[in-house]
Amino acid sequence: MVIFAHQKLNITNQPGMSKLKVLTTLLSRPKEVITAGYSELMRRERQPNYEQRLKNKFGRTQLPTIDLLDLVPGLDDALPVYSFMPDTSLITDIMLLRSLSRRFNNCAYFEIGSYRGESIVAMSEMTNDCTSLTLSGQEMKDMGFSEDAIKIQGVFSDGVKNIKAYLHNSLTFDYSQLNKKFDLIFVDGDHEHDSVVIDTKNVFKLLKDENSIIVWHDYAFDPEHVRHEVLSAILEGTPKEYHNNLYHVSNTMCAVFIRGKFDTTMTRRFQYPNKYFKVAVKAVPLGK
Repeated sequence: MVIFAHQKLNITNQPGMSKLKVLTTLLSRPKEVITAGYSELMRRERQPNYEQRLKNKFGRTQLPTIDLLDLVPGLDDALPVYSFMPDTSLITDIMLLRSLSRRFNNCAYFEIGSYRGESIVAMSEMTNDCTSLTLSGQEMKDMGFSEDAIKIQGVFSDGVKNIKAYLHNSLTFDYSQLNKKFDLIFVDGDHEHDSVVIDTKNVFKLLKDENSIIVWHDYAFDPEHVRHEVLSAILEGTPKEYHNNLYHVSNTMCAVFIRGKFDTTMTRRFQYPNKYFKVAVKAVPLGK
């Protein structure tokens, strides 16, 4: 969820970034900056540096991929709320979360970064034990978010009775306030490297038992293109003994920590599809 950055982009503190590069990009590629947004363009510019970092430090540039239907056989689901607007998860990302929750009896679910609330509302149908940690309106204002961005925070999830929401920056939150452990955790906060490292280290301390699962959003820009900055952070934040329990899930932008034995492949560009999805869409005016 790109918009939910915990701090503004410090481009001079990123691998390969410099003030000269910033100015050069603005002057030489103004249309791309306007179309994609400067932060997103710089985020993509950083990826080759993180790809090399992954090769040097971990000897890999992607996670093995579990086929979605191997992880959640017989996937057949419908979402209660989906906006088809920017800065949200894919439909398959949210369905993955819902399917994984079925592994647990009244799944204890925790989510970092809820924004409009689409994923947490979808999970509130699956369990009565939903906890959200997301930025407060004041924190968003202090970080320079627009009034429009602040206004739509929680538009779908506010008032849902079985969602317990903590409004605070996950990087500075006192996790002892939660006073509990979780079966399933979704990490979808700020996707810059250092922030993902911190969030990852924190959520591993919140796992209930050996069956607990972590899902990270934006492991990839799309289901075929790894976001090397995020992968580097996931590997750095995950205890080394668990690196072999990290996977990408096909047809999603998600990485997952899960114990078990799975058949895997390595994702490549232009893979021939081995499945298709039936999609039904019904638009409902907000407030009705």
